[in-house]
Amino acid sequence: MDEGRRLFAGGEEITWEEFWDGLSPVWRQVLCGSDVPEPPPLDPILRRRRLTTDFAWVGSFEPVRWLPSVTEALLWEDNGMDLGPLAGRSWELLQLAGPASNIDLGQLSGTPVRHLILSVVDVDSMSRLQDIVGLESLTLAHGDFRRLPALESLTEVVLYAEGEVDLSVAWHPGLRVTRRDEIYFPPFGPDDV
Repeated sequence: MDEGRRLFAGGEEITWEEFWDGLSPVWRQVLCGSDVPEPPPLDPILRRRRLTTDFAWVGSFEPVRWLPSVTEALLWEDNGMDLGPLAGRSWELLQLAGPASNIDLGQLSGTPVRHLILSVVDVDSMSRLQDIVGLESLTLAHGDFRRLPALESLTEVVLYAEGEVDLSVAWHPGLRVTRRDEIYFPPFGPDDV
Protein backbone atom coordinates (compact mmCIF):
# COMPACT_ATOMS: atom_id res chain seq x y z
CA MET A 1 0.00 0.00 0.00
CA ASP A 2 2.79 2.45 0.95
CA GLU A 3 5.35 0.93 -1.42
CA GLY A 4 7.22 3.62 -3.30
CA ARG A 5 5.89 6.50 -1.15
CA ARG A 6 8.51 9.09 -0.40
CA LEU A 7 9.61 11.09 2.62
CA PHE A 8 11.05 14.58 2.25
CA ALA A 9 13.42 16.54 4.49
CA GLY A 10 15.67 19.50 3.75
CA GLY A 11 15.54 19.10 -0.01
CA GLU A 12 16.27 15.36 0.19
CA GLU A 13 13.92 12.49 -0.44
CA ILE A 14 13.87 8.81 0.38
CA THR A 15 11.37 6.00 -0.14
CA TRP A 16 9.47 4.68 2.87
CA GLU A 17 11.14 1.30 2.36
CA GLU A 18 14.64 2.82 2.31
CA PHE A 19 13.85 4.80 5.43
CA TRP A 20 12.56 1.73 7.28
CA ASP A 21 15.47 -0.46 6.16
CA GLY A 22 17.93 2.13 7.47
CA LEU A 23 16.40 2.28 10.97
CA SER A 24 18.01 0.62 13.96
CA PRO A 25 15.94 -1.91 15.92
CA VAL A 26 15.50 0.69 18.67
CA TRP A 27 14.04 3.25 16.24
CA ARG A 28 11.69 0.63 14.77
CA GLN A 29 10.49 -0.12 18.29
CA VAL A 30 10.00 3.61 18.94
CA LEU A 31 8.02 4.18 15.75
CA CYS A 32 5.77 1.11 15.62
CA GLY A 33 6.15 -0.78 18.89
CA SER A 34 8.26 -3.67 17.58
CA ASP A 35 11.33 -4.37 15.49
CA VAL A 36 9.52 -5.62 12.40
CA PRO A 37 11.51 -5.93 9.15
CA GLU A 38 8.56 -4.97 6.93
CA PRO A 39 7.58 -1.29 6.94
CA PRO A 40 4.30 -0.65 8.78
CA PRO A 41 1.67 1.74 7.37
CA LEU A 42 3.26 5.14 6.83
CA ASP A 43 0.40 7.56 7.50
CA PRO A 44 -0.02 6.92 11.26
CA ILE A 45 3.71 7.48 11.75
CA LEU A 46 3.76 10.64 9.62
CA ARG A 47 0.74 12.09 11.48
CA ARG A 48 2.32 11.52 14.87
CA ARG A 49 2.76 14.74 16.87
CA ARG A 50 4.57 13.14 19.84
CA LEU A 51 7.59 10.88 20.02
CA THR A 52 9.44 9.24 22.90
CA THR A 53 12.41 6.93 22.83
CA ASP A 54 11.27 5.87 26.32
CA PHE A 55 14.64 5.75 28.12
CA ALA A 56 16.29 3.93 25.16
CA TRP A 57 19.48 5.36 23.70
CA VAL A 58 18.86 5.59 19.99
CA GLY A 59 22.31 6.16 18.50
CA SER A 60 21.19 9.06 16.31
CA PHE A 61 18.36 11.58 16.08
CA GLU A 62 18.46 11.44 12.25
CA PRO A 63 15.08 9.65 11.88
CA VAL A 64 13.33 12.63 13.54
CA ARG A 65 14.36 14.80 10.60
CA TRP A 66 12.02 12.78 8.36
CA LEU A 67 9.00 13.10 10.68
CA PRO A 68 7.77 16.68 10.11
CA SER A 69 4.62 16.44 12.24
CA VAL A 70 6.50 15.69 15.45
CA THR A 71 6.48 18.80 17.67
CA GLU A 72 6.99 17.07 21.04
CA ALA A 73 9.94 14.71 21.45
CA LEU A 74 11.42 13.02 24.50
CA LEU A 75 14.83 11.80 23.39
CA TRP A 76 17.51 9.80 25.23
CA GLU A 77 21.04 9.25 24.06
CA ASP A 78 24.40 8.60 25.62
CA ASN A 79 27.56 10.55 24.76
CA GLY A 80 27.83 12.09 21.33
CA MET A 81 24.47 13.82 20.78
CA ASP A 82 24.26 15.29 17.29
CA LEU A 83 21.43 17.82 17.53
CA GLY A 84 21.61 18.75 13.84
CA PRO A 85 18.59 16.61 12.84
CA LEU A 86 16.48 18.48 15.44
CA ALA A 87 17.40 21.96 14.21
CA GLY A 88 15.45 24.24 11.92
CA ARG A 89 11.92 23.20 12.92
CA SER A 90 9.53 24.33 15.64
CA TRP A 91 9.30 22.39 18.90
CA GLU A 92 6.57 22.71 21.49
CA LEU A 93 8.51 20.37 23.78
CA LEU A 94 12.00 18.95 23.35
CA GLN A 95 13.74 16.75 25.91
CA LEU A 96 17.41 15.89 25.69
CA ALA A 97 18.31 13.23 28.23
CA GLY A 98 21.45 11.20 28.77
CA PRO A 99 23.80 10.43 30.30
CA ALA A 100 25.65 12.61 27.84
CA SER A 101 28.42 15.16 28.10
CA ASN A 102 29.52 18.23 26.19
CA ILE A 103 26.11 18.80 24.60
CA ASP A 104 26.40 21.68 22.13
CA LEU A 105 23.12 23.60 22.29
CA GLY A 106 24.55 25.88 19.62
CA GLN A 107 23.45 23.25 17.11
CA LEU A 108 19.89 24.42 17.87
CA SER A 109 20.71 28.04 17.06
CA GLY A 110 17.71 29.74 15.43
CA THR A 111 15.43 26.79 16.25
CA PRO A 112 12.14 27.67 17.98
CA VAL A 113 11.73 25.60 21.17
CA ARG A 114 8.93 26.58 23.58
CA HIS A 115 9.76 24.10 26.40
CA LEU A 116 13.19 22.50 26.73
CA ILE A 117 14.00 19.70 29.18
CA LEU A 118 17.61 18.82 29.99
CA SER A 119 18.12 15.71 32.12
CA VAL A 120 21.35 13.89 32.99
CA VAL A 121 23.33 15.92 30.48
CA ASP A 122 26.41 18.07 30.71
CA VAL A 123 25.90 21.11 28.50
CA ASP A 124 28.99 22.61 26.88
CA SER A 125 27.74 26.19 27.35
CA MET A 126 24.42 27.24 28.83
CA SER A 127 24.90 30.65 27.16
CA ARG A 128 23.92 28.94 23.88
CA LEU A 129 20.34 28.88 25.20
CA GLN A 130 20.25 32.50 24.02
CA ASP A 131 20.44 31.22 20.43
CA ILE A 132 17.23 29.19 20.81
CA VAL A 133 14.18 31.13 19.64
CA GLY A 134 11.19 31.70 21.94
CA LEU A 135 12.29 29.57 24.89
CA GLU A 136 9.53 30.04 27.49
CA SER A 137 10.01 27.08 29.82
CA LEU A 138 13.13 25.23 30.92
CA THR A 139 13.19 22.04 33.00
CA LEU A 140 16.52 20.96 34.50
CA ALA A 141 17.06 17.61 36.17
CA HIS A 142 19.97 15.60 37.47
CA GLY A 143 22.99 17.74 36.71
CA ASP A 144 24.98 20.85 37.45
CA PHE A 145 23.87 23.35 34.84
CA ARG A 146 26.09 26.16 36.14
CA ARG A 147 24.93 29.70 35.33
CA LEU A 148 21.77 30.29 33.30
CA PRO A 149 22.11 33.29 30.97
CA ALA A 150 19.59 36.11 30.70
CA LEU A 151 16.71 34.89 28.52
CA GLU A 152 14.01 37.50 28.05
CA SER A 153 11.35 35.10 26.74
CA LEU A 154 11.87 32.64 29.63
CA THR A 155 8.92 32.63 32.05
CA GLU A 156 9.45 29.32 33.89
CA VAL A 157 12.30 27.24 35.28
CA VAL A 158 11.55 23.89 36.90
CA LEU A 159 14.44 22.40 38.85
CA TYR A 160 14.24 18.75 39.92
CA ALA A 161 16.19 16.93 42.62
CA GLU A 162 19.89 16.54 41.94
CA GLY A 163 19.73 19.52 39.61
CA GLU A 164 21.71 22.69 40.29
CA VAL A 165 21.70 26.00 38.47
CA ASP A 166 22.77 29.58 39.20
CA LEU A 167 19.84 31.87 38.35
CA SER A 168 21.48 35.16 39.37
CA VAL A 169 21.85 36.40 35.77
CA ALA A 170 18.62 34.91 34.42
CA TRP A 171 16.36 36.20 37.17
CA HIS A 172 13.72 38.78 36.17
CA PRO A 173 10.35 39.69 37.76
CA GLY A 174 8.32 37.58 35.31
CA LEU A 175 10.33 34.39 35.91
CA ARG A 176 8.62 31.66 37.97
CA VAL A 177 11.02 29.15 39.54
CA THR A 178 9.72 25.82 40.85
CA ARG A 179 11.98 23.50 42.81
CA ARG A 180 10.82 19.89 43.04
CA ASP A 181 12.45 17.64 45.60
CA GLU A 182 11.73 14.53 43.57
CA ILE A 183 13.21 12.52 40.74
CA TYR A 184 12.27 13.72 37.28
CA PHE A 185 9.92 11.56 35.20
CA PRO A 186 9.02 12.41 31.58
CA PRO A 187 5.69 14.14 30.91
CA PHE A 188 4.43 11.31 28.67
CA GLY A 189 5.25 7.73 27.71
CA PRO A 190 4.85 5.40 24.72
CA ASP A 191 1.14 4.91 25.40
CA ASP A 192 0.57 8.65 24.99
CA VAL A 193 1.97 9.15 21.48
